[in-house]
Amino acid sequence: MRLKSKNKEYLKLAILLGFLFLILGGFLLYVSIPLLSNKTAVLATRPVDPFNLIRGQYIVIRYEIGSIPAIEGAEIGNKVYVSLMEDSNGTSRFKSASLDKPSNNDLFIRGQIKSIYGNSMGVEYGIEQYFFERGAKFKTRGMEVKVKLSGNGGARIVELLQDGEPVKISYENKTLIS
Repeated sequence: MRLKSKNKEYLKLAILLGFLFLILGGFLLYVSIPLLSNKTAVLATRPVDPFNLIRGQYIVIRYEIGSIPAIEGAEIGNKVYVSLMEDSNGTSRFKSASLDKPSNNDLFIRGQIKSIYGNSMGVEYGIEQYFFERGAKFKTRGMEVKVKLSGNGGARIVELLQDGEPVKISYENKTLIS
């Protein structure tokens, strides 16, 4: 009898662990969906380079499409879909915005309205920070960001670009006291 009780406990543990791994796998898949897409866009930026002892070294990226013309009926917190068009240099720029997901095959990115001031609104896309190793140095002026876009407009950063080429990052050797 004791053996059956032990097997039941192992079965319960296996079911619990399986459930936890299923939740974790679902989350990882959800976060990775844009990376599985073949849609890409190159976005113009205005980066800032902060450092936080707890979070590490990262850049805060402000996008050209972070401030767009206000649309009728928009409120802070709403999802907004920004249609993009490529310019002659291959950079994706603002074309139009809507509170409804575009039904055509336009290239678009989904964001959230963070502020509305006069005729413009501030939008965040969830790709405003890029983390890298401590001691990294690279030029941030004129930088662009290559992103992958999912079918629902979700975006993930693929790489940082400088003059159309991947950013060259050099690292300083840092010690604990430097």
